[in-house]
Amino acid sequence: MPAIDIVMKTNNEKAGRQKGNERQQANWLTSVRQLPGVGERRAQQLKRLNIETWFDLLCWFPRDYEDWSTTVSLAELEDGREAAFLAVVKNKPSVTRRGRLSMVRVSLYQDKRSIQAVWFNQPWIQNQLESGRLYRFYGLIKRSERIFQVQNPSFELADEGFDSEAVQAFKPIYPLTDGLSQKMLRQYILSVWTAIKDQMPEFLPAWIRRSFHLSTAAYAYERIHFPRTSQDIEISRRRIGFEELFLLRCGLYLTRRQTRLQASAWNLSVNTNGKRMITQMIDQLPFKLTQAQQKAWREVQSDLVTDCPMNRLLQGDVGSGKTVIAALAMLQCALAGKQAVLMAPTAILAAQHHQTLSRLLTDSVHEPVLLTGSTSISERRRILSGLQSGEISLVVGTHALIEKKVQFHELGLAITDEQHRFGVRQRKLLAEARNQDKVEKGPHVLVMSATPIPRSLALILYGDLDLSLIDELPPGRQPVETYTAADADRDRVMRLMERVVNAGHQVYVVCPMIEEQADSDLLSAVAVYNQLSQQKNSTWNVGLIHGRLSQEQKDEQMQRFMSGMTQILVSTTVVEVGVDNPNATMMIIENAERFGLAQLHQLRGRVGRSSNQSWCILMSDVQDELARKRLKVICHASDGFAIAEQDLQLRGPGDFFGTRQHGLPDLRMINLYRDRDVITDVEHALTQLIDKDPDLNSPEHQLLRQVIADRYPAVFSQIGL
Repeated sequence: MPAIDIVMKTNNEKAGRQKGNERQQANWLTSVRQLPGVGERRAQQLKRLNIETWFDLLCWFPRDYEDWSTTVSLAELEDGREAAFLAVVKNKPSVTRRGRLSMVRVSLYQDKRSIQAVWFNQPWIQNQLESGRLYRFYGLIKRSERIFQVQNPSFELADEGFDSEAVQAFKPIYPLTDGLSQKMLRQYILSVWTAIKDQMPEFLPAWIRRSFHLSTAAYAYERIHFPRTSQDIEISRRRIGFEELFLLRCGLYLTRRQTRLQASAWNLSVNTNGKRMITQMIDQLPFKLTQAQQKAWREVQSDLVTDCPMNRLLQGDVGSGKTVIAALAMLQCALAGKQAVLMAPTAILAAQHHQTLSRLLTDSVHEPVLLTGSTSISERRRILSGLQSGEISLVVGTHALIEKKVQFHELGLAITDEQHRFGVRQRKLLAEARNQDKVEKGPHVLVMSATPIPRSLALILYGDLDLSLIDELPPGRQPVETYTAADADRDRVMRLMERVVNAGHQVYVVCPMIEEQADSDLLSAVAVYNQLSQQKNSTWNVGLIHGRLSQEQKDEQMQRFMSGMTQILVSTTVVEVGVDNPNATMMIIENAERFGLAQLHQLRGRVGRSSNQSWCILMSDVQDELARKRLKVICHASDGFAIAEQDLQLRGPGDFFGTRQHGLPDLRMINLYRDRDVITDVEHALTQLIDKDPDLNSPEHQLLRQVIADRYPAVFSQIGL
């Protein structure tokens, strides 16, 4: 039974068992169809907002509020400001129509002053306003010379008593969809709250509420929808924001703890000869491991030699050398007699990893194989047979690795690269891979990401993982010179490109779209390719790659570029990650304002991968101040983590790194940049909670544990009571 129902049942029994079944027990999981006025059509409209239950409605938080607490006179109205004011409707409103469009107009008066009210496509307003009556209006004021107008104002009678909604000084404004109005949502939420307000469970321990100055759940959920003061709103936002992040962090902690206590993995210890081979591989590298790489390898290696499954995130900036750590881990796994797999999100990246691993493991008896969607039938049959028998110990591939036909003999290590590009389901399928004999031992799991993630986000997206950070670049790398340029500067950019090509180096040109579109002025990869390849007096060898090409065509284009046959590669963002061509020293990004800072940093990371000077040119004619500021950030910063923090600050969290892909719930209230103090408090509270009760099994925390599982069943389905 869901925790909310347990509490409600208890409260009902306390109220009097004699009532029996006289009234239906309130239930947050009740369908919205049970609300007055909600039929099938209205339920479908609510479903478009992902509102299907009473709980969904109560968690449909306002995006803003109308401040009706203070009314101003017509003389005090200001252009461009929202305001509440009293006025009399002079005459019956008029309606004009043009096709399916309509406009309602009416003149409003107050002390010899007037203002015109206008409603667009709301013809029913004509019958809701009576001439000669006094109303309170709220809306956006517009001024054209001496004429004032209020557009689509809300209103209520002011010459009679007020109903329960009208007394609100701050009225919530909810996100809407076609067919739903603010009045409807307000009424539905009021109905739900009226039904359950006396049965609201409090699952945050009292000591947490006292320590971090949090209101009760009942207060917060009432005042977020029905505030009486602006302070009510802030108090409620803090409590609900703390609550949703705390529940999520607790769930991730319990998931991680349960994995460590219950799951079992292969112990990948190696003998003396194996240790010697690993040391030999490190010594024969064409470079010396950085201190950060050495530390990361020690952490990974210490995890591999236990029977407790490793669940570790290896995070490092572009070019920091994560693949070497993966290669060492895969070699240790193979030397221990088990199998290792590395899964990449694209065939291009998988092929790149296969080439790198083959080069790094050239002196090893364990040769990696490549399995992608384009692998030939005969080769695929050979690989599947070798994986099942154990003859093949190392495999690199794409999503093809998690198909049902792929069976391992004894899988000891599963690695995913560019983790943010995989869904939680895909990662889970790989991590839960079992050998054909059904021995209940799972693989150690290492996930790698070159996408810099601010710590506040990493705690959430990867809260169930240990973290290893490679925060320094290999020696000899020069910073990539990064500049912005407008179309007026294109001749200078082309001259620089010519110098780079004539010096024997290569160039990327990245465009935001594949082909031109009639309603867009963005440069397309096809158009830029045609322009560059058809230039007069040019001997440039230009290539083109994008997502619509077949895998064979992509592989061919990348091979030509990697071999040096193609001098200029025009591309979409398919080259964003993993492509390692040290001879490429120039990156031109068209319409750079269309990309996020983290993505621009990833693209820039395709150059500067040798000791040669490299350049990144951000082409943009945008005049928007915020967009220009974002481009300046990338020009003056080379640290990916600092850039990610700036990106988070400038454009807000939103779906910053695709939380939906991770399978994690949307954070409806907490703002991961604005609410950093709340994030800090959540971490302190979680630390104290774990110290008190590591498994959350004490009676005081049973309800908290159950609410985590009930609130996020798709994420934490295994941690219920």
